[in-house]
Amino acid sequence: MGLARFRRGLLAEAEDFLRRALRLSERIGPKLPLAWDAVGVLVDTLIARGRTNEAWDLAIGFGFSPPYHSTAMVLPDAASLYGKLLLAKGRNAGAAAALTEAGAQLDARGWHNTVWAPWAGHLAVALAEDEPERARAYAERSVRDARRFGTASAIGTALRLHAEIADGQQAVELLEEAVRHLGQSPAGYEHAVALVDLGAALRRVGRLEDAQEYLYQGIELAQHCAADGLVDRARRELANYGLRPNRLGDVREMLSQPEWDVARLAVRGVPPQRIADELGVHLSLVNRRLAAVYRKAGSGPDGLASALGLPPEQRDGTEDGREGAAGRDGGTAEA
Repeated sequence: MGLARFRRGLLAEAEDFLRRALRLSERIGPKLPLAWDAVGVLVDTLIARGRTNEAWDLAIGFGFSPPYHSTAMVLPDAASLYGKLLLAKGRNAGAAAALTEAGAQLDARGWHNTVWAPWAGHLAVALAEDEPERARAYAERSVRDARRFGTASAIGTALRLHAEIADGQQAVELLEEAVRHLGQSPAGYEHAVALVDLGAALRRVGRLEDAQEYLYQGIELAQHCAADGLVDRARRELANYGLRPNRLGDVREMLSQPEWDVARLAVRGVPPQRIADELGVHLSLVNRRLAAVYRKAGSGPDGLASALGLPPEQRDGTEDGREGAAGRDGGTAEA
């Protein structure tokens, strides 16, 4: 269940299932094959959520690093994932060495599945600065293997990684194709990354209007995926070039009436227990609704007013134009 949700980009749900799976495995016995699978997907999930240090601590604490058992098969491939983790930590030289070794072992087995073992694309990124020609060869190989494998998510991800080592119009074209493929797949998180990457690439070639649109799309999908780090990156990309980090009306439309009710009070500084008392609901329900508001707005408590488009003079008010929302939602929506 955790793996299925990770592949669909439902990262918060995936993390919950995977942590439960790991706890069950530990009750049965230490470091069972089930635990290796759970740790591997959980590490990948935490990287996607932008919590790389937490992923690193989990991997090292569990011993999810070389040497590996010579015949063990873990999905995703443990050696490939360890290289990806090193890359996420900024340790490019170590990542290049780990991924080169992983690729040699997988080639010896005749295994070219780029979904479970995307070593070549990540190796290209690790090598890009110091060995650009070698990086390009691995990126092209990754795309060839993905096309042979044939799934939209594999092809889109390989193209996205190839674009990371490309410049200018070539990067734009690779990412446009990646977005087309990933838009036809259930891989929500990978699609969100490709949208944000495409927005950034379009900005670099001067196409600011198109860049803004793709970045907005990427933010919305990343929020749905609970990919907090990706949301922050997209918002910085918008803000650094004078673009509005949120389409103000859109965030409000994403909230149900009960979510808006708790958001409006939270912006005024009302603590969760008082919100529960005022609305006549349980505190746990208020906290769930607030978590949904923060996820959809792409902001924490400090930035919530700005994310919802509430100017300072309205933050003490009780209404600001949402009177029609109760009629639209029937006043019965539940978080």
